Amino acid sequence: MLEEAETGQGAQSQPLRIMTYNIHRWAGSDHRVDLERTLAIIRASGADVVALNEVIHPVTQGARTHDYLGELAGRLGMSFHFGSSGWVDYGPDWHGPQGNALLSRYPLENAQRVLLPRLPTTKQRVLLGARLAAGPAQGLTAFVTHLDHALEVTRLVQVQGVLAELAQHGAHFIAGDFNTPGFRGRYARHLSPPVLRLMRTAGYEDAFHAIGEGTGRTYPARAPVFRVDFVFFPKTWAAGVCRAHAFGFAPVHHASDHRPTVVEWVWPAEAERPHAGN
Repeated sequence: MLEEAETGQGAQSQPLRIMTYNIHRWAGSDHRVDLERTLAIIRASGADVVALNEVIHPVTQGARTHDYLGELAGRLGMSFHFGSSGWVDYGPDWHGPQGNALLSRYPLENAQRVLLPRLPTTKQRVLLGARLAAGPAQGLTAFVTHLDHALEVTRLVQVQGVLAELAQHGAHFIAGDFNTPGFRGRYARHLSPPVLRLMRTAGYEDAFHAIGEGTGRTYPARAPVFRVDFVFFPKTWAAGVCRAHAFGFAPVHHASDHRPTVVEWVWPAEAERPHAGN
């Protein structure tokens, strides 16, 4: 873990690179757990903060327990927090709590895990957040969530819970697999599904929609059709988004069923910079 980071004027002018990535329970399209692939993808992206979905932590396989998340963070030199969704996922020969994770080059503080509202018969989902305590985005709070995969009405209930929590925070972003397709182009505002319209009505800017390069499609990884992985900033801070793209580094095609989205952000000149600890 990183104990200290530069917080001087030079560091403040550097962009923060954010990645959001659904890692498909550590398993690639070949059904193998290959931590080296995930490690190579994050390193190649240059991400400073990584929001992960479908993280199993820890993974129990037979008589062995694997701390893949801790190993990944350690080899990247990153701090991390895990937020369990409250249920256990099962594979052919493994099981473990599923949830979301935040990794950061800079120390994280005030970590929180918030249970989202749920409809009967649906699985529990959570929101995980932590504030950057140093670095170019000191004081910015990172959030990650993973919405229901089946029904938009369920996602709407969940995102209302997300927005209720985010309303209590200052400078922040929210990333993750929203499982609702995003569009880009002339008619995007008319085609956006309800979850994205609700985010926009609440004052959030989709980073890729604002300044994205290419199609931004993230699912399925080998031949993506949909853009379901997002990074949102409130409009006050969205002016700091300077780049957004779906990451196409070669191992991405096989490491998961999603491609990552990578966003670069700096403090907007007119926005007040909060200080960690306040």
